[in-house]
Amino acid sequence: MSDVRINTRSPYYIEANPTAPEVPETPEVPDPPTNIPPTVTITASNTTPYVGDTITLTAVATDSDGTIVSYLWGGTSSPETTVSIDVTNTTVEPKIYNVAVTDDDGDVGLAQITINWQEVPEQITNTDIEVNCGDIINQASFVGTKTYNLVGVGDKVGEVEIEFMDGGSQQDSPVKFNITWNNTTNTTGYIGDSNYTITDPIPSPNNTAYPTNKKQPTTLTINKTAATPTEVVLTAEAFVPNDSFSFRLNCPDVEATETFYYTLTGTCTTGDTTFTYTDVNGVAQTVVLANGETQLASAQEDTVSAAICTGTAEKGGQSFDLGKPEQTVDTLTEFKFWLDNSGSLGYLGRSGEIDEIAKMTENELKNSFLQYYDNDTALYNERVIYEQNYNERFLNWATNDAISPTATKLVHLTFIDEAASSYHNSDVGDNTKTGAYTTDLSNFRNKLDSKTTFGEHLFIIFCIEKEKGGPPYDSWMQFSHFIDNISTGANGFDGSNGLSDRSEVIFVRNVLPAQNSAYYHQVTIDALQSLGYKI
Repeated sequence: MSDVRINTRSPYYIEANPTAPEVPETPEVPDPPTNIPPTVTITASNTTPYVGDTITLTAVATDSDGTIVSYLWGGTSSPETTVSIDVTNTTVEPKIYNVAVTDDDGDVGLAQITINWQEVPEQITNTDIEVNCGDIINQASFVGTKTYNLVGVGDKVGEVEIEFMDGGSQQDSPVKFNITWNNTTNTTGYIGDSNYTITDPIPSPNNTAYPTNKKQPTTLTINKTAATPTEVVLTAEAFVPNDSFSFRLNCPDVEATETFYYTLTGTCTTGDTTFTYTDVNGVAQTVVLANGETQLASAQEDTVSAAICTGTAEKGGQSFDLGKPEQTVDTLTEFKFWLDNSGSLGYLGRSGEIDEIAKMTENELKNSFLQYYDNDTALYNERVIYEQNYNERFLNWATNDAISPTATKLVHLTFIDEAASSYHNSDVGDNTKTGAYTTDLSNFRNKLDSKTTFGEHLFIIFCIEKEKGGPPYDSWMQFSHFIDNISTGANGFDGSNGLSDRSEVIFVRNVLPAQNSAYYHQVTIDALQSLGYKI
């Protein structure tokens, strides 16, 4: 645009659209600063616990521009304000727990976690498995625990071996074995293959390095140095499902100081008799008896003495306080069954105990024993002898019972009932015996004394009771008292007058009459096991 001059003579002029002055930029004012809220997560010691378990929840909180000043948990029975809390639950359910954390500016961060409470799984526990020395157990796949009662081990002293053997699958997976006696548990720890692939670490004690696995010749050895209860418990606990193993129980012979039964009798007329003796564990014992009073004691040989006044100590058989030596059936073992054929046990040809016991030796017992005689029926028939005798003098039977020349051990099994009372005084409380009883008992004890090794000649007396009513039952009650006395040493039947001091003889009381062959077979097996036979 051209200049517009007001007065051409004037030195001044006005210029259209002059250049505007520069206006400074307005500075940008920042917003007031804002707080960054805290963040939080929850960790749990277990997200799938069982009902009744206690787990720990922990709030893991951070605040980038400050500090955490408080915690508040929800889902609990009462407000909790600590970083970590312990919770439990009594019902099977998923349950939500939450936590609110507050920072120093008052802002809050939230987090929650779901815990799935589960029903406690049923553990597979079997306490009915009895394992005798020499038994082999083949344990199939299982979950949880298995319990084995090691029968007879409690009476042993020495090394008890659990010998693992080949068999089945999954034998490399870890299993923890515990053995318990005298209220004490020895934990062997987990045994399995050291190379077994597993995500979770094996709990301590971990013995997978050695022994390497549950296979032969791996053994667990438990050294028992003292007398223990009659039952020892072995518990196997699987670390993972579907585990299996196979083992044989090897027991020691009784390793203990030899002890004998002694019948102590006080004979002091001016006071009591004080006896002293040493028991199987080497502990000094004291017994005080009045004049004429008797007591059976188990003592180390040549340690019994009458410390005060006078008394007698009559020696009997070995006492085996820590368990009788283990007995085995072999081709040289002979069994003789003797029965009274006077009629009270039932005649041949009609139903009665005689018929059923004979049937038992021909059937159930043969099925149990044939393996010990090389499955040779002829050899079994030669070694297992069944006889009858029209005579109630059962001690006389045993005395005159000779072992076959080709056998080395004889087990005499006598079945008697109240008819046997006819040869001894029926009034068993007056300390008198008939001549036949006295003679037979003396001969019988002499025969026992002639055997130097326990197990050469063992005796089982089966006492068959009678039903109530009538004279036979009265005779049975008298005979029952008689058996009680000679087997316990009561009422004058102590020492050489009875059999309570003889470990080679056992009395099986209250055997039921008129039972089937299977019943008498079980009674026989139970009696043999009580003598130390592992059948």
